[in-house]
Formats: sequence, C-alpha cells, structure tokens
Amino acid sequence: MKTKIYLLLIIIITLYSCNSKTTHKGQTAPDFSLNDLNNQNYSPSKDKGKVIILHFWTDFCRSCREEFPRMQASYEDLKKEIGLQFELVAVNVGQTKKISEKFKKDFEVSFKMIVDEKKITEKLYDIQTFPTNYIINSEGKIARKIKGWLTKKQIEMLIKQNM
Repeated sequence: MKTKIYLLLIIIITLYSCNSKTTHKGQTAPDFSLNDLNNQNYSPSKDKGKVIILHFWTDFCRSCREEFPRMQASYEDLKKEIGLQFELVAVNVGQTKKISEKFKKDFEVSFKMIVDEKKITEKLYDIQTFPTNYIINSEGKIARKIKGWLTKKQIEMLIKQNM
C-alpha cells in the first residue's frame, strides 16, 4: 500500500513539474504587455537588442524601499557610461498605479515603471519574493534571476556580460 502511495506521489510531482511555467536561464524571456505610468504600453520584446533588468517589487517590501534610491543612482550613472544599450524596468506586482506614482515621486525615479495590478508577471516569471530581478540578454533570453538587492557593480557586470 505504501509503495502505491509513493509511486502515485512521484507521478503527480513529475506531471506537475512538466507543466510548470517556471523560467530558466537560456529560455526566451516571457513577453507581456502592460502600461507604464504614462499609460504607454511596454513589452520586453520592444527592447530586444538591449540588456533588460526587470525589477519586480511592491511597496510593502522593506528591501524594495531601501533599494530604490540606490537603483536610481546606479541607473543614472550607468546610463551615462553605457548609454542606450540597457533598460531598467521596475514592475510593481499586484498594486495600483497610484502606489507606483507615489514611489516615482518619492524616489525621483527616471527608469521605466510598469504597473501589473493583475499579477500577470508574477505567474510568468515565477516571482515568490520581493525584490526579484531578471536579467534578459540582448537576444531576449533569460541570463539570470537574482532575488534581493543589486549593487551598481553587479548591474554593470551583468550588463556587460549580456550585451
């Protein structure tokens, strides 16, 4: 009897993992179409040819609040150094546009901020913690997934590795 239960469990786990929509290094980055704070449509596929850092965040994430000023400073410095070859895109998962607008104002954000009230990207990118960062290379493939903060040095290295 125990053997049959274990076998059934193994089959269920195997079938579940085969149908899983998790994202892995080397896969084409899942595309989505959402609006930014200016009601302009954004899709990662529009930035193909650039290295994209998708930064998934929420306002109730303490680390996200602490990281935003550092990310803004890094973004400004790296845009001057590297130019148009990369994009930093902050995706607010599951919250209203108003919350993202307040963050933009409070932290004087100049990078793209996307609103995902319906949590579309959370499923597409298997987001389980905040912040989570996906680095998408210039060919549109997932190069890396990093949970937690990114330093300027890390961002710079990741951009240069994935151009």
